[in-house]
Amino acid sequence: MVAPCSQSKAGDGFASGMTLLELVIALALTAILVLSLVQIAAAASASTQLQRNQAQLQENVRLAIIVLTRVVHRTGFNPQPWNTQFPPLGIAETSMDNVSAASDRLVVRDWSDLNCFDNRNPDKDAMGNPLFYIRESSFDINTDKSLTHHCRYGPSLVELITQVRRQGFVNDIESFQVLYGLDSDQDGNIETWARGGEWEDSRHVLGVQVGLLLSSEEAVMEPVSRSHEVLNSTIDKRADGKLRQVLEFTAVIKGRTG
Repeated sequence: MVAPCSQSKAGDGFASGMTLLELVIALALTAILVLSLVQIAAAASASTQLQRNQAQLQENVRLAIIVLTRVVHRTGFNPQPWNTQFPPLGIAETSMDNVSAASDRLVVRDWSDLNCFDNRNPDKDAMGNPLFYIRESSFDINTDKSLTHHCRYGPSLVELITQVRRQGFVNDIESFQVLYGLDSDQDGNIETWARGGEWEDSRHVLGVQVGLLLSSEEAVMEPVSRSHEVLNSTIDKRADGKLRQVLEFTAVIKGRTG
């Protein structure tokens, strides 16, 4: 008996496999999926970077306001106004306009039983209380674009000892501008605003206006050249993609305003 011949069906070799066209389509879809995931990851990273820089910028704004307002407020304090041993202090004559292209210099003095580190004065009176000495604080911008604090402390102006030497405490400051409120008719109110040194008697300075131009640490936006007004000073900045914010506020010397 002759055995029946087996017959193969056409295409059996491709039944369990994939055609070249299907492979190309699969690779294309995979590439599109990977590209989409990369774009999503990049967008998420950019958003995180933006939020981080915005948060740091706002923290710098908060710190600058707190520190500068506090030192200006306390500069009018006198522990014993009736005692000639404690003459009135305030804005120092060493406050200057345009100490650099980007910065003024603000210098304030007050009587304090706390030194530059806010530690109690180790020198005491007959009752065992810390003595009140002069504390002098200076602020300007250094070459690293940090707002710096320089502080001296001592029993008199000729005996001040430097305890803090131009220590940067707020970073990424591109301009520091200061105006001084003058009591022209001595009625306890500010009549005019002047630049550093434009007064005959610093006791007539009742407060200050502070202007700052702050920037983010990193480039996080589309680069665009812009000009910024900081206390009537125009600051031109190149297109570097950094966030920037102008901060202006007024701080009065407590006890001197009406």
